[in-house]
Amino acid sequence: FARLLDARGHGAESAAERAHHYRESHDLAEALAASLEAADHAQRVGAPAEELRHLEAALDLWSAVEPTARPSGEGVDRVRLMLRASAAAAHTGELHRAVSLTRAALAGVGQEVDSELAARVRYTLAGNLMSVDNLTAAFAYSSEALAMIPADPPSRTWVWAAATHVLAARQVGENEVALRVARQALGTAEQLGVPDAQADLLISLAVLEGGGRRTEAGRERLRQARELARRAGSTPVEMRALFNLAVGCFESGHLDECLPWLAEGLDRARRAGLLSSPYPMEMRYLKLLVLYTLGRWDDCVRAAHADAEVLPAAGGYTMAPALYVGLARGDLRAVDRARALLEGPFDWMATLVAGIALTDAAALRGDAEDAVQRMRSTVAALTDDTGALPHVTVRLAGLALSAVADRADDLRRKGDQAGALRWAETATELVELARMTAAHGERGIPQGPEGQAWLARAEAEWTRAASGPDAEAWARAVAAFDFGDVYEPARCRLRYAEALLAADRREEAAVEARAAREVFARLGATVLLEQAEELIRRASPAVAPPSAQLLTAREQDVLRLLARGRSNRQIGEELFITGKTASVHVSNILAKLGAASRTEAVAVAYRKGL
Repeated sequence: FARLLDARGHGAESAAERAHHYRESHDLAEALAASLEAADHAQRVGAPAEELRHLEAALDLWSAVEPTARPSGEGVDRVRLMLRASAAAAHTGELHRAVSLTRAALAGVGQEVDSELAARVRYTLAGNLMSVDNLTAAFAYSSEALAMIPADPPSRTWVWAAATHVLAARQVGENEVALRVARQALGTAEQLGVPDAQADLLISLAVLEGGGRRTEAGRERLRQARELARRAGSTPVEMRALFNLAVGCFESGHLDECLPWLAEGLDRARRAGLLSSPYPMEMRYLKLLVLYTLGRWDDCVRAAHADAEVLPAAGGYTMAPALYVGLARGDLRAVDRARALLEGPFDWMATLVAGIALTDAAALRGDAEDAVQRMRSTVAALTDDTGALPHVTVRLAGLALSAVADRADDLRRKGDQAGALRWAETATELVELARMTAAHGERGIPQGPEGQAWLARAEAEWTRAASGPDAEAWARAVAAFDFGDVYEPARCRLRYAEALLAADRREEAAVEARAAREVFARLGATVLLEQAEELIRRASPAVAPPSAQLLTAREQDVLRLLARGRSNRQIGEELFITGKTASVHVSNILAKLGAASRTEAVAVAYRKGL
């Protein structure tokens, strides 16, 4: 049957089927040849998962086929096939499988193998190890690769070994080494006319030199790299350039400029079948994060659902910002989903996302012990093997400090000065971590606007824990988030209003609390809406609510529970009515307020003073 398929022509399209039938009929030599043909076809049509499957089938058959009966030609030997399979695994997002395949290639490199292939195996392994955050080992293998082949005479293999070593050196903090090797390798790549390597090295230099990708000069260099990679037909390098362009915009506070780069990168990845490879995965997360930060929460949730349903699943990458939205909107399932991310083998992104969500959740419910424990365990898990703290330490510290300051302030009010002092000492420990991390970002350069904003919030919370609310510290925190973020400055305004009220600056406090309430209502952030409303009541003279008779007493009870994010069933349980009756009340409320949704009804009710 396999020979019949072969005789029909269209060999590439039928290669996978022929490989199956040849294998079933024990014609292993033909099965091997057909498997390689099927892998070539999968590569051409942008199907890396299929390519990997056929390459692994070929590798399984390799030792069972006599050497004289094996296919021959450039790139057709066991070591090179393993390298190719590792690349396909990386493109499908199977990063640990890519490492395993490259280690197998390293084990298969014998004395007879030329030094260029041995170097290629090592720098490929280094690249794959970086993708799973094994940074020290990656640097060791990239160093070995670079030492195995001389820089003179110039060679393509040396250029790529150098380009990989630049990445590994930067990851372990050897920035001077990275910069020196990158400059030398770029000159060699230009001399040899290797445009994809030129593009890759330009990206590294754009990040390493001067102000890096945060500057317009750095991003112009990234645009040049993108064009070079595109002309060379190197999709992975092109996506690396697009990712860095988007991150550079985000880090410099130009949030709206991120989205076009991300759209271009994800479209390019989709057309190439590489949506699950490392840079597109990062771009998918960054897109959701930008939408969340800009306050486009409904867009963020829709995009996250589209990723989860249509695109390959990726845990924290596709879930993260939608979890933050759920938490702010009072979705009780958000905490369970965050905890679920920590199940199974360690995953860096899942740990980061769960750490943020669970630390914030603990702070929102006033559990200082859990908030601090979550913050510490997340930072410990994400600290790399060079000892460098993760950039997210600043944000985690700011979130945990909120709960710590609440506890210290509460104890101080109750007259427990010793207890308040203990929590103030914890606050000092956390703010020191935030200060150190914010001051020593990438290449020792202080973090950008987002990191500095979280530091300002951490400082204000620390002051509140140590001595009480400080209006000026909170004013600085509000101003620091003025780079396009919507939710976080509103949270800071709430604290600012509290500090103003404590200083008996009631009118100013009411203004800030109303501004925060307006944002929470627009976003549907029901968890903090009630706090904002309570602050407004405390700061404002008592005024009878206008249109107080618009809703019945029972409808007002239902509305209060709607504002807390309760479902019809939960409303029924709390008011001792049926879920169906609760649904009728909700429909009446929407009709009376002219609202199309529960979230809109809550926002309208707040505006009307109901």
